[in-house]
Amino acid sequence: MLSGGGARGAYEVGVIRYVREKIKGPTPFFCITGSSVGAINGAYLAATANRPLAQARMLARLWSDLDLDQVFKMGWRQIRNLPQLLLGGPRRGDNNDQTIGGLVDAAYLESVVRTRIPWAGITENLTRGHIHAFACSATKLNTGTTKIFVQTRSGQLPAWPVDPGQTVEHTQITAAHALASAAIPVLFPAVRVGPEFYVDGSLRQNTPIRPAMRLGANRLLVIGLRKKATPHPAPGDVGSADHPISPNAVFMLGKVLNALMLDKLEADLARIERTNALLATGRSLYGDDFAEKLGAAIPGRAGRPYARIGVQLIQPSENLGTIAYDVIRRTGLRRYSSVMARWLRRTMDASEQAHENDLASYILWDPDYSHELMELGFADARAHHDEIAALFEPVS
Repeated sequence: MLSGGGARGAYEVGVIRYVREKIKGPTPFFCITGSSVGAINGAYLAATANRPLAQARMLARLWSDLDLDQVFKMGWRQIRNLPQLLLGGPRRGDNNDQTIGGLVDAAYLESVVRTRIPWAGITENLTRGHIHAFACSATKLNTGTTKIFVQTRSGQLPAWPVDPGQTVEHTQITAAHALASAAIPVLFPAVRVGPEFYVDGSLRQNTPIRPAMRLGANRLLVIGLRKKATPHPAPGDVGSADHPISPNAVFMLGKVLNALMLDKLEADLARIERTNALLATGRSLYGDDFAEKLGAAIPGRAGRPYARIGVQLIQPSENLGTIAYDVIRRTGLRRYSSVMARWLRRTMDASEQAHENDLASYILWDPDYSHELMELGFADARAHHDEIAALFEPVS
């Protein structure tokens, strides 16, 4: 399960590289689900599932080639349409446009996604059984509801409960689906998929855990993109009594993004933990067939029994905002000349007091930053070697 988080997605690559290179024996992924940048990483993994030993290195190379000036390029079209984007009104352009809005020109990122991912490989790997399902989520622009796009080996959807504010569609997943899932509102243009326009899937479903469970997965490797917050900061930590801060707009916006992404993930994991506890207690009180009886008695499950879900969460052991701050301070982003690069350099004054830049950590598409995140992901996965290996052990 691959989370959304913009440039933080490089961390996922490091975790995957450890799984592929250091976990002995086969490490097949039954299904892959992703949202936002996780949809792009997930699509790459699904498309190269027939090359498990090489895919992480190839994906790391892709991340290392990303260029901040190109990702956040602003052209004449964006300048011309800026009043309409900010104030509304008639949109200039062809009615058949595949994208609308956006402060930056997404042509570079679109080209990377379309040309560097072998899209035909998803269908081929599903057909050959290298994976059994791939899913990514996006947010429908006109309603704000989540749409889950699913492609399965069988060509059919399993029984899927009705969820408020969420729909699911079986389809052949293409570059448009991944680009739509990763389209950060306002910053990147909304992307047309079929007759509708979609934006970032992480707005409502940042880490797509439940789609994986409904596709039949019962052992989950979940990769989060934020260091777990401590309820009581230690002395010297940002926000502690001896290190107070004066919030500013940059600091506050970064914290809001963190809160949105962490809370949803923790809620899903807490729900799984409660269900596992319920099943264990039920079996001890009512017998080994408790899960089967419970599944048969609840409407909408089509008689499917409940099953214990094994979860291993890998999340950063260090603050990614601090890493972003250190990279910008060390490099000065001197290789870049774009408006975004100049703005990031200016945010350093606002970040100086906290020595972190959470907002930059989401938008710093830079090889130095990506490399540090990939190394951190690799190290964090190594710290959970035994738990990850257990996920791939054969069922006894």
